[in-house]
Amino acid sequence: MIMTFSSARRLLLLVALVALVTTSRGVAQQPASGPGPEPSPSPSQTQQEPVPPVDSDEDLRRLIQQAGGSETQLITSLEGYLRRWPRTQRRSEIEEEIYKLAVKVRDRDRILSYGPQQIEQNPESVDVLGEMVTALRERRQSGDLERARGYAEQLVREFESLLAARPKPRRLSQAQWEEQKQQGRASVYLTRGRVYADLGEDEKAKRDLLQSAQLAPLAITFLALAEVAERRKTPPPDADEVLGYLRQSLLYGLIEGAEDIDLPSVRHRLRTHYLARHQTETGLGDQLLTDLDAHLQRQAQRIARLAPPHSNASAATGTDALAFRLSRPEGAPLDLATLRGKVVVMNFWATWCGPCRTELPLFEKTIERYRNDPSVSFLAVTTDEDREAVLPYLRQYGYQLPVVFADGLGEFFDVTSIPTTIILNSAGKVSSRLRGYNPREDFVALLQQRIEEAKAAPSTPQ
Repeated sequence: MIMTFSSARRLLLLVALVALVTTSRGVAQQPASGPGPEPSPSPSQTQQEPVPPVDSDEDLRRLIQQAGGSETQLITSLEGYLRRWPRTQRRSEIEEEIYKLAVKVRDRDRILSYGPQQIEQNPESVDVLGEMVTALRERRQSGDLERARGYAEQLVREFESLLAARPKPRRLSQAQWEEQKQQGRASVYLTRGRVYADLGEDEKAKRDLLQSAQLAPLAITFLALAEVAERRKTPPPDADEVLGYLRQSLLYGLIEGAEDIDLPSVRHRLRTHYLARHQTETGLGDQLLTDLDAHLQRQAQRIARLAPPHSNASAATGTDALAFRLSRPEGAPLDLATLRGKVVVMNFWATWCGPCRTELPLFEKTIERYRNDPSVSFLAVTTDEDREAVLPYLRQYGYQLPVVFADGLGEFFDVTSIPTTIILNSAGKVSSRLRGYNPREDFVALLQQRIEEAKAAPSTPQ
């Protein structure tokens, strides 16, 4: 197993930083050399004991290097360092690194050993809480499931608080943000529901598992619901309820390619329950197809909500960029065909993009230089999923830009990073592409040079 560069690098940087601080703060000043007798030490100086060191930069550096790229060996070496230097000022950082490495190599015992310290330092760490629940459910020693319950309940509380306090990321539309929140909540309720099921608290388990399935249906969730329903004694298990959960588990297992459930086992259990209920398998396939149709309908609705269809489906499959029709934050849509015969300069940007904030004023400055040149047109093409964020952003920074929404144009040009500037010559072909913002370059001068090159290109395709 190869050690990640970031693990070793973090520790080596830590060593270098502490060494620098120690050097700047703790180096004793040496007496100036010169003639004359050395002053006699005072009684307090002769009696003062040297302060024992609490760290060794060299020792830590050597141990990191001796790990030889092995994450498991690095864990052992770091633990040896802590035993040798128990008063080290770097204990919390080293313990955090050991925990991260333990998660990476799935060292359950060390996760359980170092995880509580990470939670104590950051009670809102939902990742650590989730890892602790998983490790305790796997180990299942005396008291482990009770501990897992406590961590799982804390996980749900902290995650809900986190969602309530966290604003929507600017790069996401409201629908995408809601989708992410639903998936996260589905995960934490599934985690707590499985712990309740382990403890035999079936009503609590069913409540959490149903909530998880409603937020984001997963094969493992429906399988857990089936198991809870199967063992119910009062009232007796409802055969149709169990069959419904098993069908959903099989369906989503096939759709997801789920690796956390045994699909042949689920299929066998489904067959057994269906035969017990109907004495034949006739009709089971029809029910599965009905479940699939319902899933496909929900999936289509979900896709429409997350990525509203744009009007450029036919243009996106063609080769003519000027066949696109782009909507604007304000005003009527823009048919790029009206720009045919011109040099078209398109700057792809987004409200959440830091470099774009630096480049857009320069793009605006370039537009001003060509204000009286009718042969060149400029477009500030926003890639924002959250369209409602665009106008407030433009007003906040006072931009006067010809803004249009990408509406599939970014995919057409394979824009994979922003800012990106694409220049079409008068024949409608890509003349130049500038990726990213380079502060060491004069963007306005470079863009003007590329525009002049595009103007000089032949006006008809070669």
